[in-house]
Amino acid sequence: MRVNVLTVVKDDLEGMKRTSESVVQQKIPVHWIVVTPRGDLHLNKYIKNQRIAGIVKAVIEDEGLGVYPAMNQAIKLCDKEDWIWFLNAGDTFADCDSYAKAVNAIEKTTHSWVFGGHLLGSDSGGILAEIPAPKKFKPSNQLFSRKYISHQSAIFNAQFLERLKGFNPHYKIAADWDLMVRAWQICEGESIDAILSVFYMGGLSTSNRQKGNQELLEIRNVQLQKSYIFKNYWWYFYRSGRNYIVRKFEIINPEMANSIRKFRFFINKKLQRN
Repeated sequence: MRVNVLTVVKDDLEGMKRTSESVVQQKIPVHWIVVTPRGDLHLNKYIKNQRIAGIVKAVIEDEGLGVYPAMNQAIKLCDKEDWIWFLNAGDTFADCDSYAKAVNAIEKTTHSWVFGGHLLGSDSGGILAEIPAPKKFKPSNQLFSRKYISHQSAIFNAQFLERLKGFNPHYKIAADWDLMVRAWQICEGESIDAILSVFYMGGLSTSNRQKGNQELLEIRNVQLQKSYIFKNYWWYFYRSGRNYIVRKFEIINPEMANSIRKFRFFINKKLQRN
C-alpha cells in the first residue's frame, strides 16, 4: 500500500516549485507523482530534474484537457491498493509531519477515504485562516460551504475512486465537491484530527467563482433533497452578488480584501467556540 501524492500542473512553474519545497520538507519520503502535458519547456525541464533527483517518483503526460481529466487519467494508472492524495501545483502540506500523519491514519482506517482540515492561504502567500475538518462529512454542509472539506485534504483509496468512476468531467470547477458527496453515499469517510494541507487562493476555483457557483447549484439540485430547493436558489443568487463585489474589491485593494477575510474567519471562530 502506497499513498501517492498526485499533482496536476500546467504552465505554473512557480506553483510547482512551492509544492516541491513542501514535498522535500516532509519527514518521511513522499511518493510524488506529477501529471503534466508537454509544452512548457521550463516547467518540463524542472520536472525532469526533480525526477532525476528522486523527488518526483513518476511523471504522467496527459493531453492538457483540464485538471479533472488529468486526475482521472492518473487514477487509472495507480495500483488498486494504493491511496491517492490530490495536491495541486501551488498548494502545500500544512507542516513537515502532514504526510506521515495521513499515512498513519490510512494504515489504521477501515474506511475508503479519509479527510483532514486545511489552512486557507491568500494568493500572495499569507495564511488567512485555519479550517478544521468536521467530525462527520455532511453533504448539505459541504455544498453550502459550511464546515466543508478541501479536496487538498481528502485522500482516497484508488480502487474506491475507480468504483466512483473518478471525477465527473461535466463539472470544470466543482467536480471535487461532487466527488466527495458521491463518495459519502457509499462510505462516510473518516475524519483525521489534523490540519493536512494549505489551499492557496488564486487558482482555478478562485478565478472562476461564478462558474463554480453555477455548477454547485446543479450539484445541489441533483444530490440534495427537494426540501433544499428554495435555499439552493437563494444561496446561488446571494453568492452571485457576493462574488461580483468580492472580485471588484480584490482588484481595487487586494490587501484590504485579505484583511477582511482574515478578520471574518477570526470572528466566526470566536462565535463557534461560544
